[in-house]
Amino acid sequence: MKTIYGVKMETPINKKLKNGHTMYDWVTRKNCFPVFCMRTLAGNDKITVEEIEFLKSKRCKIGLVLNNLSEAEISAASGANSAIRAVSAAMKLGVPTNAGIALFAEIKPEWSVNHNWMLSFAQNVKAHGFVAGFIGNTDSSKNFNFDRQASHFANAARNVHFFDAVFMATEPKLVTAPNKWIPYCPSAMDPMDMSFWACGITSFDEVKAENVYSRDENALANLW
Repeated sequence: MKTIYGVKMETPINKKLKNGHTMYDWVTRKNCFPVFCMRTLAGNDKITVEEIEFLKSKRCKIGLVLNNLSEAEISAASGANSAIRAVSAAMKLGVPTNAGIALFAEIKPEWSVNHNWMLSFAQNVKAHGFVAGFIGNTDSSKNFNFDRQASHFANAARNVHFFDAVFMATEPKLVTAPNKWIPYCPSAMDPMDMSFWACGITSFDEVKAENVYSRDENALANLW
């Protein structure tokens, strides 16, 4: 099985480290060239036009993550406002619509979520020309709520192909690159329904990059 390596970061990948290299250089040295980089859409360290140009110059695809959600927000029945925030941020960056690009909602590992919020978020994101992505704790022994609610989402949206939503698994963690595609997944889904798998860390001092693997090249179509 050939997986494709990328990273997920909350800080700019082109920022210089104390060793004089960028984090892009560092993860390349420690692993290999990242084919994609998942970055935040909002907040103090959100992706900038300069960083986008840097990544494009490296032919590195970009994943877009809304990581400033709150547990109260995602526990509500409606995800419309969250979707509008994600869509607005993406459009300000010039991300093209109707191209299958995913806007990922990051659900923190310990949080509870409402499957109706997930359904609403996915519907509203799709109505504006993008597709939804969900990042959640896929180890049901650590967060049974996400397993249950993501499964409710999957069962409710199965006839509409999950609104084309994309999922990233966050468990189990590995020391090396996966040689089998066996990420943990919600009970109503299959490991092959997980397009991405965050399963390790590359760090330099306090700067961290999550090692993320895509299932195959088809998954990359949901990145910018």
